[in-house]
Amino acid sequence: MDNTRISYRAVLADGLSLGNGASGVVGVIVMLTWHDPRALAVACLFVFIGWGFDSVDGLAARGLTRSPAEGAVLDSLCDTSSFAALPAALLTAYGARADRSTLIVSAIAGVCFYGCAIVRLRRYTVGAVGHASEERTSFQGVPSPVAAMSVAASILAAITGPPALAWLPILFAAVTAPLMMSQIRYRDTPRLAAWMARAKWPFLVLAAIAYAAHNVAVAVSVFFAAYLASGVFQVLSTKNFRKNLPWHRV
Repeated sequence: MDNTRISYRAVLADGLSLGNGASGVVGVIVMLTWHDPRALAVACLFVFIGWGFDSVDGLAARGLTRSPAEGAVLDSLCDTSSFAALPAALLTAYGARADRSTLIVSAIAGVCFYGCAIVRLRRYTVGAVGHASEERTSFQGVPSPVAAMSVAASILAAITGPPALAWLPILFAAVTAPLMMSQIRYRDTPRLAAWMARAKWPFLVLAAIAYAAHNVAVAVSVFFAAYLASGVFQVLSTKNFRKNLPWHRV
């Protein structure tokens, strides 16, 4: 009976991970097949849907008596779809809405983002397999889901906001790509969300920004910008800034 219950939980955990990966594929399919101006915005939402699956698959797998490499590897393989390939496609599709030069820059930014996300996921997978029993409170480098969601949020802000935000997605991609490969420590997002829920004032600030801008995506982009800046500011306050650069070698 216990083995049956465990097998059901394993199927559930793997199914949630596959739901994450499928979200990335569906997002790309939406852009390819739905010839509607709203297709890009809907495809952006699948990054957040993928994050939803990614956030709960670990809870479902907790306590399973199987090799930790199985869950970690499957999780990262699915992450390459939702948090690497889909953001790259979103950036390219966003650039295609403008002129040729913007398309080229967006495509280059997308390819660079994809490469950095893959390297980041490789490092995460190796660390997750090697330290499966340790509870993580922070991550080395910006987590790929956060980087992907920040790009998706900035695209939503750019296509629904004023023209001044036109280059915001490319800016987010250019910033998050090297930060994913950096040595900078970033707080675990579930713990950050728990702190925000206790403090309450961050939600009030974001609500005020959304109200002033008449755009929720702008407020979400501000949140991700603050998250990205938090790690950088923490490092700048120390004497080890150079060691945290992505090209630094110990």
